[in-house]
Amino acid sequence: MGSLVMRRLFAVATLFMLVTISALAQTPPAGTPDGPRRFPPPPDHWMTIDSLSQALGLKADQRTKITPAYTALNGVMKDAAARRQAIRQQMQASGTQFTPGQEPTPEQRAKFDSVRTEMDGFQAEADQWVAAIRNNLTAAQQVKFDSLPKPQVVRRGGMSGPPRP
Repeated sequence: MGSLVMRRLFAVATLFMLVTISALAQTPPAGTPDGPRRFPPPPDHWMTIDSLSQALGLKADQRTKITPAYTALNGVMKDAAARRQAIRQQMQASGTQFTPGQEPTPEQRAKFDSVRTEMDGFQAEADQWVAAIRNNLTAAQQVKFDSLPKPQVVRRGGMSGPPRP
């Protein structure tokens, strides 16, 4: 009887160890030797028009009404993504790369503030197109629309703390 208990205990311990190793292998690293883990930038598009139509149950005439605003919104998303990429390349080329954990230089702070202002402008324009889409929906569709993730041209908060005003 004792060997049966020992075999079961060994089997449970082995299974536990395999599950733990598997879970650790799938967990992304918290950081790298060079600094904290980087998060991908926001996408260069929102959801597809088909996904939006399906999520909201749009009729053909509603879809026709919102398509120009939807197209303009995705244009803003693409423009913001292209600008983010250009800024990133420009900062890397000029050697003004920010090192997390260190206080930014006055030049870096000025550049960050300038970029933040520019991205806030993209976000404001995107928000206007989102409102234009919402205004062409029924009350029931607006409730569904409000529960969808909104397009973001820049990530706010995250590892560095709360969003800035």
